[in-house]
Amino acid sequence: MGCWPTLSEPLVELNGVWKRYLLGQGRGVLGVLRNMARPPSERDLWALRDLSLTLCRGESIALIGRNGAGKTTALRLIAGISKTTRGSVRTRGRVASLLNVGAGFHRELTGRENVHLNGVILGLSRAETKRRYAQIVEFAGLERFMDTPLKHFSSGMYARLAFSVAAHADPDVLLVDEVLSVGDATFQDRSLRRMLEFRDQGRAAIAFVSHNLTAVELMCQQALWLDRGVVRCAGPTSEVIRAYLDDVDSDAGTADTSSLVAECMEVLNERGQPTDCLTANESFTVRVRGRAERELIEPVFVVTIRGDRGPLFAGNMHIDGNWPTQVPAGPFTVECCFEQPRLRPGRYRVELKVKQNVRTNYYEPRVLAQLQVLGDAQQPPGGDIRADWLLRQAQVPRWRGTSERCPVDGPDAMIGDC
Repeated sequence: MGCWPTLSEPLVELNGVWKRYLLGQGRGVLGVLRNMARPPSERDLWALRDLSLTLCRGESIALIGRNGAGKTTALRLIAGISKTTRGSVRTRGRVASLLNVGAGFHRELTGRENVHLNGVILGLSRAETKRRYAQIVEFAGLERFMDTPLKHFSSGMYARLAFSVAAHADPDVLLVDEVLSVGDATFQDRSLRRMLEFRDQGRAAIAFVSHNLTAVELMCQQALWLDRGVVRCAGPTSEVIRAYLDDVDSDAGTADTSSLVAECMEVLNERGQPTDCLTANESFTVRVRGRAERELIEPVFVVTIRGDRGPLFAGNMHIDGNWPTQVPAGPFTVECCFEQPRLRPGRYRVELKVKQNVRTNYYEPRVLAQLQVLGDAQQPPGGDIRADWLLRQAQVPRWRGTSERCPVDGPDAMIGDC
């Protein structure tokens, strides 16, 4: 059966890895000559620059970053799909990669035939694949469709079957790149639980790529933030995610401001004083000073309080159907008061959005302020939170509104969007 890696032996080792792609290289000799005439800065794209990491059995690491950061390139190098330009990649044991939906499947073959084919590709013998076939099909939930050609499967069915085969191949190294995003919520939960079993039981090393930061923090002990092929931050997952989100927030100010400009957003305590530090039970007000560049028809202001994992609750003028019919061009001040939100200790972000309707935004969602909450770490989450609104501008009436709670069990719940 061979010599399998020990628990302490690294299963994945990347040492000083660089990966270069050539841009705009045409076909044939003429295309190559034209490309050689271009300066290196125009023809070379370095997808990875000096990447090093080690991954042992039972460990999991997330690769996060914007699109084009080099995350998938790193997984392709580990999987042996691509070769490095510089540096070395070494893996031990059986590697199962889920980098593309349905990779390794043949569309003209049935689901049953593809299970046997893909099992052999992943390193199982024909006898092992046959013994595990029932478990694979049950996990994927596709019993009725296994004698149907794969060309009739949806992308979600593709992903479910591909993950199920890989999960039952007992891999030493599991590479997952966003393929679960096309599955339904039930299957995503089942798949994450399966990967957690691999990790917690010390059965495999896992490299995980996803834009779902909630799943990243649940799944991975360590994270690595890539930015244009360069490692910006590496360490405990929560710390890396926080650094990444801070960078995303800092870049938000480059968005279009053709309708209005938010000149200042500040948090006021119960005494009406600007602050960035509150107690857990303290009411607070978010005040926005800005300027409408043109007349805004039926603007709806939305102030959202976000945790590290997503939005928690929001004040929304539209909830009670009471928002201004128009705001003329010129300066304005908007205040949204949240009454005793009962936030748990930690850092929170304050986001502003101004919309006219579902399809039109006057001001794209942007984090403009932050606050720190102090207090008892065992503070229970609050229930419904009331928000009072006030708009100050000539000939524009005041009004009150209510808040909307994100559909979760409390301010510390892990969610994506309201």
